[in-house]
Amino acid sequence: MDVFSFPALAGLVFATASLLLLLRSRKSRIPRIGPKPGFLGNTTKSYFFQHSQEMIEEGYAKRFLYKDGLYSLWTTDMDRVVVSHKFMKDFMPLPRSTVRLTASRRHAGPYTGLDIAEESSLQFEVCAGQLSQSIGTLARPVLDEISYCMNEKLRTVNKTGDSYALAVFPLMIELVTSGVARVFVGPELCPKVTSDLQAHYRIFHPLVAPFLESYRSIKSRFSLARQLLTPLIEERRLSNDGKYQDMMQWLIDSAKGKDAETDRLVRRMLFLNMAAIHTTAEVSAIVLMELCHRPECIVMIREEIREATNNGRDISLASLKKLKKTDSFIRESHRLDPLGFMTFNRHLAAPVKLSNGTLLPGNTYISMAHYPAQRDPEYYPDPLTFDALRFYNLRQKEGQAERHQFTAVGPDVFNWGVGKFACPGRFWASANIKLILVELLLKYDLGFPQGETKPERVVAGEKLRTSFTQRIVFKPMARG
Repeated sequence: MDVFSFPALAGLVFATASLLLLLRSRKSRIPRIGPKPGFLGNTTKSYFFQHSQEMIEEGYAKRFLYKDGLYSLWTTDMDRVVVSHKFMKDFMPLPRSTVRLTASRRHAGPYTGLDIAEESSLQFEVCAGQLSQSIGTLARPVLDEISYCMNEKLRTVNKTGDSYALAVFPLMIELVTSGVARVFVGPELCPKVTSDLQAHYRIFHPLVAPFLESYRSIKSRFSLARQLLTPLIEERRLSNDGKYQDMMQWLIDSAKGKDAETDRLVRRMLFLNMAAIHTTAEVSAIVLMELCHRPECIVMIREEIREATNNGRDISLASLKKLKKTDSFIRESHRLDPLGFMTFNRHLAAPVKLSNGTLLPGNTYISMAHYPAQRDPEYYPDPLTFDALRFYNLRQKEGQAERHQFTAVGPDVFNWGVGKFACPGRFWASANIKLILVELLLKYDLGFPQGETKPERVVAGEKLRTSFTQRIVFKPMARG
């Protein structure tokens, strides 16, 4: 008998149809906030781009109505299922090949080079771990670089009386860059390419990209990086004597197979620079503006820095760990003013069954809405009040010293992602921000220009944009 007889074929068709109906039924149980996906997708002119905050807050407010806090949301770049933090335990056992990054989708990866992050993530985690372990030995050299960069910057700025007024976000990019590494692809370019492309439907990106000035600029920077880095990489391969302890050497040492190709190493180096610099600079700018908004906190944190570092003479991992009030201020700033509304942005390469029975099909994009959770009284008493010592006081309780640090991750701490999927570079980012504060608060009085105050953040899709033009006044302090 033919294996594919009519009854057998009919049974197969029926079984397949039943399975598809089951999958659709499971997914249909997930309610939706806002419109359904359209054929062409979304752009920065879409409803979500302008109303993302209220949509995300609506979904969070209805988490008790929506089964276990799941809902669908059509964002600028993809249709997502927003998952409650209670499901994080369902994702933790899964391999990274199943719970993948979304750089290509969210950051126009093929046009910015950020798709390199999706090809292999092992080297990034290994190198970030080595960098974190080296904070103690790198702290003083990095502070010296920050100090040198700040001094050079002030040479180019005209004084107003005895003070300097500088746009804080661009300044932070320069200071963070000086502390991390020399950057060949400016941190402003990749986001610029992404935002330029998001103004057009994705289907037209291959046609639009070649005409964008930002895209042509980034191609030129990549070409320059290859010219400069390739000889250096080849030289280090020939002299493997343990002389170098930096990110490039760790990349060379950890890469295997195709990942060890020179071109891929260059792209990974550029990705790490961009990822480390842009986010760290933005958080630093937010913290400094919050300090200028609360001048009494400048006095408190400056005093802690003086005591912990022996007035700047002891710069080490141990002295940075003593900055507990500073750490609390940074975390509280980030709690109320995060970089965006969502975290744990992932692409499911295979179906995932959640603990409540819901089956998320393969090729589903997921996110977790951490912004409303950070303002939830269930987690933070009086959540809309800025409390500079909120986390410092929590750390004074027995057994809580580590849990409430800026770099902490946990079941109710979402800033950095979750579990093994959390940002591996968070310890270095925290140290870099603190070193910037050490340099600035020990040498300058800070404040907004006369009549100015902290600017409001601007909603732009899933992100909150920080002012790129807001200035801070730096007044050199008398040396004593």
